[in-house]
Amino acid sequence: MTNFLSLPDQLAQIIDSLQALSPEVFLSLSFLIMILIDLFLHQDLKNKKQLVSNSQQSNHVMLGISVIVLLIVLNQIVQQFYTTNDSFLFGKMLILDSKAILFKFLIILSAIFVLLHVIVTKKDFIGEFYPILISMVVGLCLMTMSVNLLMIYLSIEMVSIASYMLTAIDKNRKGIEGSLKYVLFGATSSAIMLYGMSLLYGMTGTLDIASPDFSRGIAQIDGVASTVAIILTISGFLFKISATPFHIWTPDIYESAPTPVVAFFSVAPKIAGFLVAIRFYSAVPNNLQTITAVLAMASITFGNFSALWQNNAKRLLAYSTIAHAGFMLIGLATMSQLGLTSIVFYLVTVLFTNLAAFLLIDYSEIGNQAAKIENLKGLGRVNPFYGVMMLIVMISLAGIPPTAGFFAKLNIFSALWETYQANNQPILLWLFIFGLLNTAIAIFFYLKIPFFMFFKESTENQVFELNAKQYFLAIVLILPILILFFKADWLMEIVSFL
Repeated sequence: MTNFLSLPDQLAQIIDSLQALSPEVFLSLSFLIMILIDLFLHQDLKNKKQLVSNSQQSNHVMLGISVIVLLIVLNQIVQQFYTTNDSFLFGKMLILDSKAILFKFLIILSAIFVLLHVIVTKKDFIGEFYPILISMVVGLCLMTMSVNLLMIYLSIEMVSIASYMLTAIDKNRKGIEGSLKYVLFGATSSAIMLYGMSLLYGMTGTLDIASPDFSRGIAQIDGVASTVAIILTISGFLFKISATPFHIWTPDIYESAPTPVVAFFSVAPKIAGFLVAIRFYSAVPNNLQTITAVLAMASITFGNFSALWQNNAKRLLAYSTIAHAGFMLIGLATMSQLGLTSIVFYLVTVLFTNLAAFLLIDYSEIGNQAAKIENLKGLGRVNPFYGVMMLIVMISLAGIPPTAGFFAKLNIFSALWETYQANNQPILLWLFIFGLLNTAIAIFFYLKIPFFMFFKESTENQVFELNAKQYFLAIVLILPILILFFKADWLMEIVSFL
């Protein structure tokens, strides 16, 4: 029987929920204020030179405001970790727990690094870029807390719409074409997900996945029918994490969108998407091990084999993210404590590694104006320190010691082997074998970039220098990759509460 709250109780609940959502409320208010500031700063001036100068100054102001806003929000989230107990918000639409706080911290951290990326590479985005990025961060934070099917759908759509706009933010032909493809694939996956959610609501009579009625209702339905509804629903999650079969948009978008935007796409939506998937998998009683194992094998295999033939660094990294999504799906297939902890470790590793990879690629684009791997020829000889940094990032992506990528894959495979020994499911053994083989195959295309940098001749009199700020940001991103190899237990202890 449903208990209806009186109006005063509802108002009190909303006020309490808003207090618990102080970071998201602050981000939303900042979004509105930044739009107003941008409108006032971009005034229609008759003098074109003055208009251009005013536009550049306003963009710098918006960039500075965005960094300050995100730093304040990061501090708020840290405070939440020490002061907030697990609690439902807005009538069980959202939940604020330790998992949500940790994942929100990672999302805000990635957004700050992306803005620093914009600063050190001197990208001149239009003023609208920054409020759109903030709105996307709000959507991602809501995703991490969503435990209601309607809230999950709305937050994913909020992130998707912002992603479409950021893809075309430069207003060039390639970006607009990529954004249109993104919209088409996104609309398709959203429609499939919404249909699956409607079926689940019809089966259970509730949208609250944290409610016992949800799992009980699914358990009472025919297994085939409920599994079909669940598969349709998780299609939206697969789209956000770039997993097969909803991965097709990834290489085109990564190639056409600005590199800082791509760096954010490669990290933040996956962080939020995997937490939504973990919550959903924990709520449904169906055994999704076989289905998830097949999706993992397909993502790993397609991502790695497609990357072998790429000559564009950004497209190569796009297929790399598809493969990494597959490796993280292995942890989801186990649904064990070690498996879930390994996913978080993997996400943290990918955060620093992908952001560093796209930053270093963007450094090479400054002089070459392209992301072709051929343009990296000889840069390791011309600038050895830059070449060593790129080598560290690539071997981490490949899962080779002494980098955090090695332990990320080791933890995932350890969780998979542990689950196989407990359940003795043949599909898990096949997944283990396929995963190991694909890890070996991945070495060939990941080391392709260092090979071109150190073993190919550079053009005559080529000069490639970076300034102190560019070196500093790259080092800040690469150091955790090395530290987490020698002190992997630090991070595993932090995320062990999952």
